Amino acid sequence: MSIVNKSDVSQYERDGFLTVNNLISKVELDRLRLKINEIAEGRVTTFPADQIEYEPGSQGVRDSSTIRKINRCVENEKVFMDHAINPRILDIVSELIGPDIKLFGSQCFMKPPGGIEKPYHQDSAYFTIEPRELVTCWTALDDVTLDNGCLWVIPGSHRGELLDHDQAWDIGDRVDMQVRDSQIDSQLEVPIELKAGSCSFHHSMLLHRSGPNQTQNSRRGLAIHYMSSRSRWTHQTQLKPNYLLLRGKEYDDCV
Repeated sequence: MSIVNKSDVSQYERDGFLTVNNLISKVELDRLRLKINEIAEGRVTTFPADQIEYEPGSQGVRDSSTIRKINRCVENEKVFMDHAINPRILDIVSELIGPDIKLFGSQCFMKPPGGIEKPYHQDSAYFTIEPRELVTCWTALDDVTLDNGCLWVIPGSHRGELLDHDQAWDIGDRVDMQVRDSQIDSQLEVPIELKAGSCSFHHSMLLHRSGPNQTQNSRRGLAIHYMSSRSRWTHQTQLKPNYLLLRGKEYDDCV
């Protein structure tokens, strides 16, 4: 039985996000932290090196103090798969997108001391999936605060259009894209501060950003992206990946 109620679901539908405190136990949290540390320190030799991204300006330093993001965590390590299929999480996801659930992807955002911001964007701009109704469970592995780079969101923005992500954003030696600053009303934004073990669930169309880490400790967040198995793959040239079914059933001609 899900721990969220009809009021919580209504809030998610209205605002595009929902927070659930203390969803992950200390034992589960410690297992996730340990594995993240092992990967960051290079002690998991089977983890693909090309799935680890580093902070811009790290000047060739490749260690846990400069890692920006670890991609495809669930797809490569059982500890993260156990987290992705945690019944408490899936029960909530099923309330938000239905009972048939597939894994779209996963990332651990490390946000080390001095870690840079991520400007406003919508996840669906990067997800070639329709309908654009994926949900991300973002688990705080550390306490998440204004000072260490918490998420900021524009409530209700998921009910709008997919905006052009056409303003350049420099990340060291590469250029990413973001929503134009002129399209953001910063007076509407609200922060999502979380205690370690708490989770936020946000809609893939929700406008959100994260701030820089201005503290001496990392701000780690594990993001698992879920979609209905009734969803469709819409990429024009790439073949559809073999997405993993986590709960419920699959459907012909869908993801």
